Amino acid sequence: VANTYRVMGHCKSDANRYRSRDEITLWKERCPIKRMRSYLEEKGTFPSQELNAMETKAKEDIERAVEFAQSCPYPSLDTISDDVYG
Repeated sequence: VANTYRVMGHCKSDANRYRSRDEITLWKERCPIKRMRSYLEEKGTFPSQELNAMETKAKEDIERAVEFAQSCPYPSLDTISDDVYG
């Protein structure tokens, strides 16, 4: 379980006015990914170079996935109810 905090609004129209900038900054500093990376480096579990390589590969994988999704044709309306269960 990773208890964390959503630092952005729920959607583009959410101005995020219900939280202070200080609160958001505080939670950005508590980022679980950054904290885990620091922990792994401090314990010597992974050297920085290996973590950097993992991060680079993850970003490249995401980029390729987005490019693939954007290059695919939209599904046919005939399939709109496929795999929908209610």
